[in-house]
Amino acid sequence: MGPFGRYFGILVACVGAGVVWMAVTPVAWAQAGSPAAKSEVDRQYDDAFQEMLRQPANLDALFKFASVASQTGDLEGAISALERMLLINANLPRVRLELGVLYFRLGSYEVARTYLEGALKSPTLPADVRTRAEQFMAQIEKSQSPSHFSGEVFVGLRYQSNANLGPATSSVRLFGQAANLNQQAIGAADWGGVSSVLVRHSYDLGTQDKAAIETIFAGYANRQFQLSAANVSLLDLTSGPRFQVFNGIFEDVSLKPFGAFGAIWVNDTPYYTSYGGGLEANALLANGLRSITTAVWRKHDNNDTSYLPTNSLFAGTEYTGNTVLQYQLTPIVTIFASASAQRYQTEQAPWQSYQLWGIGGGMSFRFPDPVLKTGLPWTITLTAGEQWWHYDTPDAIVDPNVYRDQTDFIGTVTLAVPFDERTTVSLSGGRFERSASLPNYAFTNNNVMFGVSWRF
Repeated sequence: MGPFGRYFGILVACVGAGVVWMAVTPVAWAQAGSPAAKSEVDRQYDDAFQEMLRQPANLDALFKFASVASQTGDLEGAISALERMLLINANLPRVRLELGVLYFRLGSYEVARTYLEGALKSPTLPADVRTRAEQFMAQIEKSQSPSHFSGEVFVGLRYQSNANLGPATSSVRLFGQAANLNQQAIGAADWGGVSSVLVRHSYDLGTQDKAAIETIFAGYANRQFQLSAANVSLLDLTSGPRFQVFNGIFEDVSLKPFGAFGAIWVNDTPYYTSYGGGLEANALLANGLRSITTAVWRKHDNNDTSYLPTNSLFAGTEYTGNTVLQYQLTPIVTIFASASAQRYQTEQAPWQSYQLWGIGGGMSFRFPDPVLKTGLPWTITLTAGEQWWHYDTPDAIVDPNVYRDQTDFIGTVTLAVPFDERTTVSLSGGRFERSASLPNYAFTNNNVMFGVSWRF
């Protein structure tokens, strides 16, 4: 398989499954996510809570607890403390601003508007508080429009130990015999730039079932400094109506049928375009436990090019099912798990038809900002997953007697540091390790990435 074939497998495994490669080193995880670090956060939270109980009318104690609670994700606790401050002293415009921000983060826009308007009416309002209150008022107006855009842009710099995803050695199989690759096909390290964009648009139809037309556009591109064959670009668009079902029986269950279109380029050469559709079911199963299940089919159209002269052999149809469970374990810890299955059926090349199964999971841990004092929590996220591939028939060019089987391990650790409500800096590290029944496809790729994202 050439470099485009290897990248097709990686894109199926990573992009198609929604894997985000933004993580930090295991050392950082061990330090910041260790039991000692968690107990320190818990201690700060408990100390502030006990101090508030001892001095329920002390504004400093109330504000300190609200600050710690907000940074650890306990927004309701922070709101309770701040509202108690207003009962003691109603002339606190900064507190009204913080309450407006917290209710905005909870999605209670009308309550947020009330507090922000109260802050703006204060004759002693500091200039920085007025500016921030006006910004959130503008966001509320935007969020209450039937047409709503949101999204995120990311740019970063990434190092990969095996950027072209080549085998570790030159020893491979060819027509069932031992063969040696040239040095250009062996795995090589490289730096590169990475960018992505995600844009969501929702149009509220104003119906009782909360129906809305949701459109999601995603784009991704990397540019290697030396290995241009490892350049990958991706565009993907899905759109369809989301509506609530089982009203009065379950609290929050929605369905979204959608159409899908996508395109992928490798080495700045078209690899395939795809079109299809699917169905997403999103359900709140219990307090803090949510599931998202998606079933998708896509038709892949592969055209031959000068760089990929036999690309049309890979055309086929992809069927994918994926389920994600997310549970808010504590105000500062979220755990999640996923399971997926995929079938790719080619039209002309049965040795490229495969079945793929995968499982994964992880956790996110939020802790108070220890350096910048922004009032926004830092987050460490650890994910790990395993994938198993089985191809329908042996590839006669590689080895006519050996079926191609692969096992992938993908692990990432991410540290996210917000500068403000919109801007986040991330440091990441990850490992992709593939074992295979044929040495042609086995490789290991370690990566480290630093980047900045901006939400709008």
